Parts: sequence; structure tokens; C-alpha cells
Amino acid sequence: MKNHLSYRFMPMIILSYLFINLYLIMIGSKWCESEGCEVSKSLLKIEQSDLYSIAILAFGILLFIGLKILKTNSVILKELYKLGVFSVLICETILLSYLYFKTGSLCISCFIFYLLVVVNYLLIDPKDKKIFIIFFIVGTIAFLKLDVNTKASPHLTSKYTLLQSESCQHCKKVKLFLKENNITYSKEKYTNFDGLFSALNITKIPLMIVKKNKDNFILLNGVDEIVQYLKVHELEKVSKENETKSNSFSTHISLDEKEGCEINFLQKELENCNE
Repeated sequence: MKNHLSYRFMPMIILSYLFINLYLIMIGSKWCESEGCEVSKSLLKIEQSDLYSIAILAFGILLFIGLKILKTNSVILKELYKLGVFSVLICETILLSYLYFKTGSLCISCFIFYLLVVVNYLLIDPKDKKIFIIFFIVGTIAFLKLDVNTKASPHLTSKYTLLQSESCQHCKKVKLFLKENNITYSKEKYTNFDGLFSALNITKIPLMIVKKNKDNFILLNGVDEIVQYLKVHELEKVSKENETKSNSFSTHISLDEKEGCEINFLQKELENCNE
């Protein structure tokens, strides 16, 4: 029974979970969406759907090997299966640890997948001490990246957080829009979030972080993207009188303005920041 659980049922459970997540991504569900997911896509240069497809392929192969093990009881195949699961476990440990200590958030769907892989590995050999290497990996990444997490996460208390500079002309346009339309927000110096900018390869400000819930964030970069989002999600909720007022704002800002001030973290200054 233990062999069937380790080599047949667990990979089938994991595959089912992966297929469900892939389907939710394809239909546009918000289940698998967080700041960590955005960092993941930027870091790996791969879309979430492609990442899940790779995981499905990996566990499809492992399920095939597991079924062969149940028929042949091959020691070589058992070691190959164990190595495959351990490799996935290490990769997920590195990725999730990096994302958490880089952004302060964690994708819950990826974490559930990680727990399923851990259970699968423990069922294969619960006495294998190599699993303790994951604590070493997490500790190492925490030591290297913890400063980013502790610096960035306390500021994300408002629904809208504008990462800006007082000398940025494009940031001033956004702040004027927010003020004239009575939209509550908090502003932070972009230099306090250098880890987020580097992880996502964002090179310009203003950048607005929209906090949807505890683990779900949307990033808006540039004047046009920020203003258009706020018009749809904030100004369309107010009365017609206020809508008329917000439409008149086009005299203050050009909505084809997609540029921002380029940032230079090495010199802590802005570049190409003319109106």
C-alpha cells in the first residue's frame, strides 16, 4: 500500500492539482496571482502556464516511472524516481524562498504544490536525511535577501502605494491626478524598493502597487497605465458630476504619455526626467 501511495497516488494527486491550476490560469482566475508570481515570471522569463506545463511533464514522467516500479520493483527506477522528486523539491525550495524574501509575498497555489512534493518525497523514504538540505537553502536565501523583505513589506499598508521621487516630473502628474480626484494613497521613495525594481526589471517611475488583498498585488508602471486603471476602478464608481470632473483632467495630463523617469540605483538619481 505504501508503494502505491508513493509511486502511483501521490503523482496522480499532484498532476491533478497542476491540471486544475493550469485550467484556472487559462480562464483568467485570480487564484494563482500575487506579487511573487510576477517576480517569478520576470526571474525565469517564462509564463505561469508554461511553468505549470513543465511541472505536468515532469510528474507525468515520474508517474510513468512509478507505475514501472510497481510492476518490476526495480531498484534503479526507485533511485531515479527519488532523484526526480528531490530535484523538483530543491528547485521549488530555491524559487519559493527567493520570491518570499525578495517580495515579502508568496503564491499560495505554488506553496500547496510544494507541500505535495514534500509529502511525496517523505513517503518514498521518511528516514532520508537529505531533505534537511531545504532548511539550509531557505536559511541561506533568507540571509542574502531578508533585508529586502523587511524594508519593503511594512510600507504596503494602503490600497494604493505610489513609488516615486519628489523630483520626478511624471510622478507629479500622477500625484496631481490623485489629489484632484480625492483618491487616497500612500507614497514611498522608489529607492526603498530597489529589490522589487531589480527583480521585475523595471527601469522607470512612477510605479504604483495596487493591493488587492494580503497576497495579491497589481503593479502599474507609467503615467498612462496608472491613470487608466484608476479611471476604470475608482472614478467610474462616483457620481456623474464627479465623472465629469475627472474627464476634465485630460487638460492637465496627456494619456498617451507612457514614459516615466528612468532610474539609476547605482547613483541613486533619475535620468531622462524632462517633461
